[in-house]
Amino acid sequence: MISWNSGSGNLTQTIKTPAFVIDENILRQDIALLRKIADEASCKLLYSPKACSISSVLEIVSGHVDGFGCSSLFEVTLVDQICGGDTPIHLVSPLLKEDTLRTIGDRLDYVTMNSLSQWSRLRGKISSLTQPGLRVNPQLSFLNDRRYDPCRPNSKLGTPIDKLAEMVNRDDELLQGIKGLHFHTNCDATEFASLLATVRHIQDLIPKFLERLTWVNMGGGYLFNEVNNYSDFFQAVEIFREMFGLVVFIEPGASVVRSAGIIEATVHDLFESGDAKVAILDATVNHMSEVFEFQFEPDVLGYSKGGSHPYILAGCTCLAGDIFGEYTFDAPLDVGSKVKFLNMGAYTISKAHRFNGVGLPTIYMRRSNGAVQLLKEDTFDDFAGTSGVIHSAVV
Repeated sequence: MISWNSGSGNLTQTIKTPAFVIDENILRQDIALLRKIADEASCKLLYSPKACSISSVLEIVSGHVDGFGCSSLFEVTLVDQICGGDTPIHLVSPLLKEDTLRTIGDRLDYVTMNSLSQWSRLRGKISSLTQPGLRVNPQLSFLNDRRYDPCRPNSKLGTPIDKLAEMVNRDDELLQGIKGLHFHTNCDATEFASLLATVRHIQDLIPKFLERLTWVNMGGGYLFNEVNNYSDFFQAVEIFREMFGLVVFIEPGASVVRSAGIIEATVHDLFESGDAKVAILDATVNHMSEVFEFQFEPDVLGYSKGGSHPYILAGCTCLAGDIFGEYTFDAPLDVGSKVKFLNMGAYTISKAHRFNGVGLPTIYMRRSNGAVQLLKEDTFDDFAGTSGVIHSAVV
């Protein structure tokens, strides 16, 4: 198992913080595992660039996947620029505009409608070269936190399966022309029992609908590299593939890139606040916005439970809640110490923002030979551009 403890001795001397670093070896290890599992299951592997769309990541991943599951015109265009215009593309979004479909034209291999209303309105605008599908909400929840739950009551994501079942049973004309089914029901799951339960649920409720389809996309939400037993996954794929003759797609995002990325920061100030010692970093929770959105404490390299040196690790903005969490270390931190946040490869750079005018992390890739390559440094012009400034003086 490759880790950030191995081969990273000179990393802190090489990079400028705050930094987002992708490790090529870890990325290749995780995408190779997914490729192996997909091949054993005889299903198709897609990558969701919403997790991380850095150019070098897309380049490496493209050699291992059967296509990309995109969520917007920009993502489709980016994949085309980096991976080539013949890369298979799936598009799914709660918002699909007529002019977006007109712009993409024949480029899409598959498009998933989020609702029957969307399908009714846009079905005549889809290219004959594109296979249309429908997202379904299986109405089977496995998450206690509704913020993560696509199957929550009154969900905006997909057609409720009970409504779809009613339409299938009366052979509704509106369903004619739909070739595929898409569902996504979990988040960061480390078992596949819930996926198998979902597939059996769908099989029981809409078997007639499945019989007239050609493909199904089971979405993402499962951390393949943190699971030891894949038997439930293989069985779930087999139900669709063997019983209904469907081409089966899986669409992981976080599972591909999460463990490959870190955010590294530098301690710039240390002071006492009440009974706690605060360490101010040059990073911010706005660089990993899900920390603030979902109130979890990110993993930190060197954290020692029960360590003798406790700190509140705090971000550099004026937001009072710009706090990463409370951590203890065996050795004390000093001004200039480096702090590495682990498992930051997914949904960090793709969601990061520049509140207070704090620049985004400089992006690096640690190549397989250990060399650290600079990919992108955030600039004042990048910041000014988001404020509508077309040209600006170098600061």
